[in-house]
Amino acid sequence: TAPLDTLHEVAKKAIALHGHVDVLVNNAGYALVGAVEENTPEETYDQFNTNVFGGLNVARAFLPYMRARRTGTVIWLGSIAGWRTVASCGLYAATKAVNRSISEALNHEISPLGLRSICVEPGFFRTAFLAEGQVAPYISRIEDYKEVTAATDALFTGANGRQPGDPKKLVALVVDFVRGEGVAAGRPLPPVLHLGSDTMYVTREVCGETVKRIDEWKDVFASTDFPAGT
Repeated sequence: TAPLDTLHEVAKKAIALHGHVDVLVNNAGYALVGAVEENTPEETYDQFNTNVFGGLNVARAFLPYMRARRTGTVIWLGSIAGWRTVASCGLYAATKAVNRSISEALNHEISPLGLRSICVEPGFFRTAFLAEGQVAPYISRIEDYKEVTAATDALFTGANGRQPGDPKKLVALVVDFVRGEGVAAGRPLPPVLHLGSDTMYVTREVCGETVKRIDEWKDVFASTDFPAGT
């Protein structure tokens, strides 16, 4: 979250030290808990500043060097939450959905230059992300939301240490995709990696619900167009 001018200086030093940077991973992030109305404007800004704005500025600092060499990969960390959110983590989920959109737009912009942008969307992986001390405890500020938000807090607490995803396998797979090796050898690189069986399930479920909703309401949704031929 340093100012862009500072990040430009960091990038300049990194290039002077190593000669070039092949891969940039925007991995910084944390989860803000609480109902949307409960979260303060300052908390909201900090959440987006760390999870989104910080990554944007880091990318802005290193992209000029990648463009000069016509090679490089930028990786963004999305999440299963970017597809299916629940009460008490709405703003965190929003940042992850934003990261996917930014990554896909950036990929359209830089792929003609020989560069790539990839969004990695992990499900629940067995890291310290949900461990005590890593996520700020939920403190009820508005009584009306206490029951639904506390239920989500209990769900995350119960999931800690029982997540289905193996982080070592995730990292190895991402490395294969970036290098074009292993399971990724000889295959086009997808712009979004839905990693984990839970992420795949949730993403398919959300996409199916979206298609069903459009089919059920298509006449109404399409009624906003001008008449055909006008």
